[in-house]
Amino acid sequence: MIDLLWLALRAAGFVVFLGAAGAAVDLELFRGELSEPADALLRTHVRRWTLAALVLALAQGLFEPLRLAGDWDGIREGSLWRLAWASRVALGQWLRVTGPVVLLAGLRSRRPASRSLALAGAALILGAFLVMGHTVTAVHRALLGALLGVHVGVAAFWFGAVLALRVLRGCLSSQALGPLLQRFSAYAVWLVPLLGVAGIGLAVALLPDAAALRRPYGLLLGVKAVLFAALLGLAALNRARLVPALVRGSAGAATALGRTLSAEAVFLGAVLIVTAILTGQFAPE
Repeated sequence: MIDLLWLALRAAGFVVFLGAAGAAVDLELFRGELSEPADALLRTHVRRWTLAALVLALAQGLFEPLRLAGDWDGIREGSLWRLAWASRVALGQWLRVTGPVVLLAGLRSRRPASRSLALAGAALILGAFLVMGHTVTAVHRALLGALLGVHVGVAAFWFGAVLALRVLRGCLSSQALGPLLQRFSAYAVWLVPLLGVAGIGLAVALLPDAAALRRPYGLLLGVKAVLFAALLGLAALNRARLVPALVRGSAGAATALGRTLSAEAVFLGAVLIVTAILTGQFAPE
């Protein structure tokens, strides 16, 4: 039961942490195209996801001693609390807590200093993913850390943008939403392929041999690859057909785009949940 609850918290954390950090980055990206009401709506969206990230980070930190002990008695073990919060391996936990706090502080105003503070908070949240997992103990840690940084950063950008665009679709006209989608597509066409390249590089470096693809770690990588292919198909549909149709004002384009954005959000969330299970329960070996 404890392991199952820990895994559920981990999976929820992957979704919420990347959603909050990515939405904060995309708030800055879209800021020049947003009216004041749209900016306020998106800031509220980012704030809600960031608050959820902070709650989850604290819950994970409180639950970690129980996981280390393997039973509910771990809550009384001072040594396990020190291991969870005061050891070298606790750096990721502190980044998961301090990142949302800094991000929330940055969302309090629209001044340049506050905006920089919000981006710093997003960077701290993403940094937590770089100090844990299999890449930390691998031989080529620097190279794998760089690949993981690209992988996590682009995933956050994509997920955050999809969430933000779904929120803004309800308050913006097609004429106002079109430029946002075009700006996102202009970045995504270059960044999203890097997500796949970095993922392949990590898999090649971490998997010991081809036979590992038939073990749980490799099979879950296959699930991620299938989901990623589906996401590329949805993204291509948006870029080639739905976004131009929306800009032209075609009837039904906004509704169809809303459905594909929702599908992208679901598939991206599924990828993050699979990744949480993959990295939390299994090893490449």
